[in-house]
Amino acid sequence: MSGTLRYGRGAVAVPAGILDRATVAAARVPAPSRPAQELLRERLAHPIDSPPFRSLLNPADSLAIVVSDITRYSATEVLLPVLLEESDAAGVPRGRVTVFVARGTHRAQTVDELRRIVGPAIDSGIRVAQSDPDGPVVEVGRTARGTPVRLSMALLEHDRIAITGTLSFHYFAGFGGGRKALVPGCAARETAVATHSHVFLPDRGKHPRAASGVLDGNPVHEDLVEAVSMAPPAFLLNTLLGPDGMVFDAVAGHWRTAHEEGARRYAAVFGIGLPGRFPLVVASAGGFPKDINFIQAHKALDHAFLAVATGGTLVLLAECPDGFGSAEFFPWFRHGDADAMETALREGYRIYGQTAHATRVKTQACRVVLVSSLQPDDVRAMGMTPAESLDEALRIAARLPAGTQPALVLPDAGFVLPHVVQGPAVGEKKH
Repeated sequence: MSGTLRYGRGAVAVPAGILDRATVAAARVPAPSRPAQELLRERLAHPIDSPPFRSLLNPADSLAIVVSDITRYSATEVLLPVLLEESDAAGVPRGRVTVFVARGTHRAQTVDELRRIVGPAIDSGIRVAQSDPDGPVVEVGRTARGTPVRLSMALLEHDRIAITGTLSFHYFAGFGGGRKALVPGCAARETAVATHSHVFLPDRGKHPRAASGVLDGNPVHEDLVEAVSMAPPAFLLNTLLGPDGMVFDAVAGHWRTAHEEGARRYAAVFGIGLPGRFPLVVASAGGFPKDINFIQAHKALDHAFLAVATGGTLVLLAECPDGFGSAEFFPWFRHGDADAMETALREGYRIYGQTAHATRVKTQACRVVLVSSLQPDDVRAMGMTPAESLDEALRIAARLPAGTQPALVLPDAGFVLPHVVQGPAVGEKKH
């Protein structure tokens, strides 16, 4: 194959001839049937399990519109004007509308990032605020699994809350979007930690249903839903985006059932069937913001790992200009192997310790060659082989046993979820 793969805000060329036998697996994203804002208006006019948004508002209401932070592009600058049309029609003054950026446990956004997230509407008289996982909260209950549900006090002061975001796969909550805008998006740090900790079985190992693309029986998802039901938002609008960032569909309506419908539509587009696992997988995280930091890029690693044969090689392109994404992430590799990490997590769970553990599970099961801007010694400490370029990564892979075998290329591994339909590793003889 030849062409380019996304890397940060740019792209890298795939060397001609090196991957001539490669299979390319990419989603077939439907072409938008109409301009994005026209599609969004239609979805708002015909919401799922909910009255239209404007009918839920009164002129005296204060309205909070929860939006994603810079790590999760959701086309907020496209959807926000359409939601503001609805609040305008209901008579809610712009001065009583707050766009609330859901940080979760991520860093605060810069002024420039807030402008990029919100778009031109930032100068239309609305207020803009950010959640703070360590700021003032209100406890609204406790889930059956013991999660204390503590939400941003500043958010709950509003009469109506609408949540936005985008559908995506999530490596242990099943899907992003929906309920995650509120929990953990606008929740206290201890709430976020508690919900994430349900990824583990009570005794040992990860819960098998806490996996990408899975909602039914997923303990993390079920805990999130129970938590959000204690302070349910009035409305949801979620986009479905292609790797190019274009809106090709959207769902609107009830915060839970509309999200579930969106998840079904998303999986139908981005679930990719394979005839078997491949000895060599070359994957791009999908460029910015999918590879803004390693914590975000790990989601692409998680997807690509599903396509790698036992003992195979995975080449991942993820620039990571923001480094790891949290100072809490890298120190977990001092524990060495995944078993030691799990023991430490059970003694004192931390969200980014979970991401480190998930990374180590993969780097113990296959060879990972990482093309990034991270320090080479740090990459090695995570159990991976560093490479400065795709050319170098492919040369490294070619020296490994798997490098001479059939290869799979995932141009947008942060989006697609591979699943093996049948058969052993591609190129391997059936017994």
